[in-house]
Amino acid sequence: MVVSADIDGMVSAMMLGSVAPGFEIAAFSVLSGTWLVHPGAVGNLPNDAFGVDVFSTRFDTVSNHVLKWGSKKPKAAGVAGAFAHWDAAVDAAAARLLVASPTVWAGTQAGYEDDSKITSARYKYPLGTAQLLLAMLEASGNAPRFYDRTYLPWLVANCDGGVKTYVPFSYNTRVWWPVLAGAVGPGSLTDHIYSLVDEMRPNDFLDAVHRLDRERPHGEPPWLNDAWKLSSPTLPVVKRALRWMADLTGWRDPVRGGIDGLDTWLEIPATSSAQVYHGGKTPAAKAMAAHAGSWVKTADDPALAVQLIQNGVGAALNANFMVGGQSGSRFNWVGGW
Repeated sequence: MVVSADIDGMVSAMMLGSVAPGFEIAAFSVLSGTWLVHPGAVGNLPNDAFGVDVFSTRFDTVSNHVLKWGSKKPKAAGVAGAFAHWDAAVDAAAARLLVASPTVWAGTQAGYEDDSKITSARYKYPLGTAQLLLAMLEASGNAPRFYDRTYLPWLVANCDGGVKTYVPFSYNTRVWWPVLAGAVGPGSLTDHIYSLVDEMRPNDFLDAVHRLDRERPHGEPPWLNDAWKLSSPTLPVVKRALRWMADLTGWRDPVRGGIDGLDTWLEIPATSSAQVYHGGKTPAAKAMAAHAGSWVKTADDPALAVQLIQNGVGAALNANFMVGGQSGSRFNWVGGW
């Protein structure tokens, strides 16, 4: 497994590993710039790589992000063709690989962010990979065990902010989540988690956060913040969070060589990465590129934007469209180690 080093990716990988004995975490993507890699995987991407909370056209994946640009035509020279090239690569990957992505299934378009189209990114799948993966495992007869009912349901429900966004984005979450629960069926874990959030009182999740904080040994730094995201994307925090989840869930340790062996893993800068900004009514061609962690920024350079988009097809081990956010909407990808 090639996994995003955030709480959504980690919960998802542990959940999958609990029912799939042959699946082991071999690499973590840290903040789209660094890889944390098992020593045995250094050098080449494993032939049997499986992406969890990441997307690549090179191997099977399950993820929640927007993956395609769509039909909108940016005015910047050549950018429309480059995005069409990317979308075609996603479609080709979906025809030969497992591309478990609700945004691909629904035809979500990153190019549209308003309410003019039902396929606009405004109505994208609003939850995390964990909620999707749980539903897929249950629907396929491979449901994980939820031995803990105090924290684990909230942990899965809140991946990628599912709890926090349920009410403010109810026009979207209250379409996707009940349909997901209904597809798996009454009495399922997916239905239970949906009902937990749908029927929650204002302080229910906060109560779980505070209870966990009170259980933490005195003097031990928190591994989760109050939003139940990783307190920092550092190796000690990743290791502590994985150990806590293994102890909490009763699921097996899915890390290759074991969680305690993470101290021997290597932190390697991504060989390449890129960000192409397209926010606003007229998508621009502001682009950023990086090689081995050193960023170079070129504003409004369509030629560079086109090159970076096209390079992502073959190089990316994780790629997606980020919609909104403080820095603006963008297409971003990160290469290997």
